[in-house]
Amino acid sequence: MKKYNWGIIGTGTISNLFAEGLTTLDQAIIYAVGSRNQATADRFAEKWQISHAYDSYEAVYADPEVDVVYIGTPHNFHFQNVRDALTGGKHVLCEKPFTINAAEARELVALARRKNLFLMDAMWNRFQPWFQVVNDLLKEERLGELLHFKADLSFRFDVGSEHRIYNRDLGGGALLDLGVYPIALASAFLGKPSEIKSMSHLYDTGVDDQVSMLFGYTSGAIAELGCSARYLTKNNATLHGSRGFLEIHGMIIRPEKITIHEQGQEMIEIDTPYTSNAYQYEAEAVMEMLDLERIEHPLMPLEETIEIMETMDQIRRNIKLTYPGE
Repeated sequence: MKKYNWGIIGTGTISNLFAEGLTTLDQAIIYAVGSRNQATADRFAEKWQISHAYDSYEAVYADPEVDVVYIGTPHNFHFQNVRDALTGGKHVLCEKPFTINAAEARELVALARRKNLFLMDAMWNRFQPWFQVVNDLLKEERLGELLHFKADLSFRFDVGSEHRIYNRDLGGGALLDLGVYPIALASAFLGKPSEIKSMSHLYDTGVDDQVSMLFGYTSGAIAELGCSARYLTKNNATLHGSRGFLEIHGMIIRPEKITIHEQGQEMIEIDTPYTSNAYQYEAEAVMEMLDLERIEHPLMPLEETIEIMETMDQIRRNIKLTYPGE
């Protein structure tokens, strides 16, 4: 089994969670970490027993021993970080949202393809056990024709306006931070919407802190989606078809159980437990593709990532939200 040296960019909460997941994989070596200052890099390296701690991201990209880079920085830095990593010849897994907008995503995808490098949006829940269970049930047409999808991801953020969730300069807002999850699930189950309607509430800083979305599809299906930083919801999802419905229990970022309700039949409950913190599944998927010398993953293809960003661009046009530089 080939081992891969990972470089981690950023030392915040998400990078710590990803590092924790990596420690469970024999194929993965957390080889390097890059931060904006040496002290932060050193602390992260000590915590996760990383041999190389750098005071810049560029040093990670320049290290010839690094095979693949994980980008865990704030949203507005993703485009530059991914572009620099690809330019440095590294395979890349980038946290969601992949970029701020679809134009940035298209440029990165084109660059990765020109350089024949692996690139993927870190939509980690697609690689968890529950997602395969749902896919199998849909392939068996247990729900019949898919007609309706409902999903939400909302938490109350009791933080001040200086927090990244409300910082327009950092690509803040509920849509990019939380809404990307229900949108990506709708994309997985129903494809790209043909019609998008949305309504939002804006925070004092001008970014969205609540968005409700209604998607229409050429198939006739409809999706009702929501996200908010103002309140807490169950954060689960339900998929309705002509023969019954399927409930995804627990937060949609890491569900633990599926129930399927077929008309005239008793409910069936399927447990979908995960190991560790479930971040290792996406890392494992990346390395499987590297073993096969493939530059994208069929469960999270690059064209779909672009479509998801196009959908979020349209929602932002609807709610009149732009970011600096757009």
